Amino acid sequence: MGRDGFHWFTGVVEDNNDPLAIGRVRVRCVGVHTQDKTTLPTSDLPWATVMHPVTSPAVSGLGHTPFLLPGSWVVGFWRDPDYQEPIIMGALAGFPTAEPDTKLGFNDPTGTYPSYVNESDVNRLARGTQTHEYTVDTVISEPADPYNAEYPHNKVYATPSGHTLEYDDTPDNERIKEKHKSGTFYEIHPDGKKVTRVVGNNYEIIAGDEEVHITGSVTLNIDTNCTTNITGNWDVNVEGDITIDGNTINLNNGTKGAARIDDTADTGDPGAAVGTNKIETGSSTVFIGD
Repeated sequence: MGRDGFHWFTGVVEDNNDPLAIGRVRVRCVGVHTQDKTTLPTSDLPWATVMHPVTSPAVSGLGHTPFLLPGSWVVGFWRDPDYQEPIIMGALAGFPTAEPDTKLGFNDPTGTYPSYVNESDVNRLARGTQTHEYTVDTVISEPADPYNAEYPHNKVYATPSGHTLEYDDTPDNERIKEKHKSGTFYEIHPDGKKVTRVVGNNYEIIAGDEEVHITGSVTLNIDTNCTTNITGNWDVNVEGDITIDGNTINLNNGTKGAARIDDTADTGDPGAAVGTNKIETGSSTVFIGD
């Protein structure tokens, strides 16, 4: 393959815990290294440098982090005649048919990968199998799960803990979805709708101004309490009606012109001087503070 002196290999990653943290891995190479770990333990395998694509500069923390795992099949070449300086050009997906044997080389020493057998190494989401089932919220009009991916259109990035990112180009079912292992996710549907679901608390900090333009109606459903704290003024401009419905409505100071029980007022009672009468009755559920 290639020019004279170019020697390539395939092999299995057995260690990715690089002490220099530059993404190197130990690889047991077919035809070069024995499967016998007693003769050649994983710790004696040479560290292999991982080649980055041209879209990842691999300098000063820029670009993508190398992401090979024990159990990954890889292809590469030797840059020295003594087979001590391997360079990995890429990883090879397959169709594993046996569980890892930790006693033998060419296997994941931890016994973790492959995590399943008798099916493709390509992510199930990319192959048309939904692995993130959830129940839609019936309190609001949450749209149904739009997943309808077909191979080979769904591009999936997945991590060992369960985080996933999907760019699905399935015709008429195009989606973007990013999901945390906890179940928190956002998803953009084929028609442009966006659903965000947070499993737990949600915090948003805006270090500046914010403007929101909503062309349709808004419904806010809160199962417990709601508190709004505003340091400055709050101007509410409504062209239509304002309806406030509550068991008790408490209005604090600042309601200029509002009449309260015991306020002095000119009621027009016969014989009473102007401004000397008091309001004696009023609403029992709307209170205006001092």
